[in-house]
This record gives sequence, structure tokens and C-alpha cells, in this order.
Amino acid sequence: MTTAGGAPRPVEALRSMMFTPGNRPDLLAKAVRSGTDAVIVDLEDAVPVASKEQARAGLADLEQRDVGLYVRVNGGGTEFLWDDLVAAGAADISGIVLPKADDPDLVRRIDGALTALELTNGKPAGTIAVLPLIENAVGILRLHDLLTSSERVRAVLFSSGEQGDLVADLGCEWTPDGTGLLTARSLVVIAARAAGVQPMDAVFMDFRNLDGLRTECELAKRVGYVAKVAIHPAQVPVIHEEFTPTDEEVAHHRRILDEFERALERGSASIGVDGRMVDYAVVRVARNILARAEPGRDGTTI
Repeated sequence: MTTAGGAPRPVEALRSMMFTPGNRPDLLAKAVRSGTDAVIVDLEDAVPVASKEQARAGLADLEQRDVGLYVRVNGGGTEFLWDDLVAAGAADISGIVLPKADDPDLVRRIDGALTALELTNGKPAGTIAVLPLIENAVGILRLHDLLTSSERVRAVLFSSGEQGDLVADLGCEWTPDGTGLLTARSLVVIAARAAGVQPMDAVFMDFRNLDGLRTECELAKRVGYVAKVAIHPAQVPVIHEEFTPTDEEVAHHRRILDEFERALERGSASIGVDGRMVDYAVVRVARNILARAEPGRDGTTI
């Protein structure tokens, strides 16, 4: 989905994304109605090999929605990736999710292929975003090169699943408090911020355990993530509660900005607000929080 004028929907506007199997159009409709900010149509793990061609062909039927549509293609080590890209490049989507991302050269090749596909299909070059999904140790070690390999990379997804590929590759123990994945989770945030892209936490597998989901959202938010991926509609409200600033937070940070602007007019860049020092660094935090609270969760912009 694109915004007015053909520009790609800003990934920064997302608090949530939700996976749906690419071979189940009925579930796509439910995902769109779930309230999520974006839907990921999955051609990879959720689709049996025998159904991949059918799922890929179904991308041609995707229509503009009130949420952004992304496609998780199959990985670079499979025979399916390039056919997936051809179908995705012709579809009305905001971007692709690249699983098991660990090769900057592959991202650059995908960038070139998407440019050719965009021009062939009458889209502005650069419209389709690429969101790497970090699922192995090599991807962690190559994060900076991965996230700076193409201007299409506007966000990165961290594989946080309890029985996911990253847990298996690292040989760590998944626990509800996130200890086993904390180092990897933090490294992804650091690399994302250094590259100027948005860090998004991926899935919480136990979709009936909303308390556990909330705990993991709180952890991810404390570390620096701005969004999380859902696998069930029931998860979306919890994710939005955790990644949307409250009215009280908005009012507090607006007050900080107002007080600081008045102080600057008086020639001061260091003041006290509610008993706490406010300077340029505090104002930067306030602006970032307010940016997450602005209208624009309807598929347009923030």
C-alpha cells in the first residue's frame, strides 16, 4: 500500500504487524479486520511446499487496504525466492519481509530486482521496502552491513519466538523474562538505531497467553523496540496498548516541549520541569515519544 502521491507508507507508523498464511485468503480478511497496523502475507513457513505456487499466485489478488500489506518471501537459500519477488513486485504491497537475513549482498541484489520490477509494473522506484528478519547468529554479526546495504531497509524484525530459528541457532534458553535472548535483542536495537531504521520485535508464540505477551512487549519496549509482530488477532490490542504512549505520557512530554521552547526564547537550554532537569537530550526523547502518538495509524502517515 502506498500513500498519496505514490510514496511508500512510512514503516515508522507501525506499532504492529500480523502474520497470515499466504494460502488462506479467508484468514487474510480476518487479519485485515484485526486492527493491526500492517499484515504480513506469509509465503514461507506458514505455507506447505505443495501450496507455495498457489500462495504466490494469490498475491495478484491483493487490493489496497486500510493497513499496509507486506509479503514474507522465502529465503535466499531456497528455490522459491526469486519467483516470490516477481509476484510481490507486481502486487500492491508496501514491502517484503526477508527471512533468515544474513547476507548484505543478497539484499543489494533484491534491491536491484525490485527496482526493475517496480519500473516494469509502473511503480516509482524504491516504493517497496525490505524488512530483514534476523534469525541466526550470522545475521546478528552482520547487522550493520545488512541494515545499511539498501535504502529500502526501513525496519528490522528480531526473531523472538520461543521455539524460533534464532533460539535454535544460538542454543540459548528461551524464558518469559527474556534473559536468554537479551544480548541478541539489544544488539539488534543498537544496529537499527545506528542505521536509522526501526527495530521491531517479532512473534510471541503462545497466543493464548496475553499476560506473557504483555511481559515480552514491556521488555522489548524497555530495550528500545517500537513495535511487535502478532500471530493472532487477540494479540493486537495488547501490542497497541504497550507501544502507544498513554494520554498522560503525551501530556507530560508536550509540556516538556512547550516549557523548553519558552526557555529557549529566554536564552536558556537547561530548565527544570516537575523537579527534573530538561535539556536537549530530554527534548529529543520527548519528540520521539510524541512522534509515536501522532495520528496516522490508518495506513497513511504519522
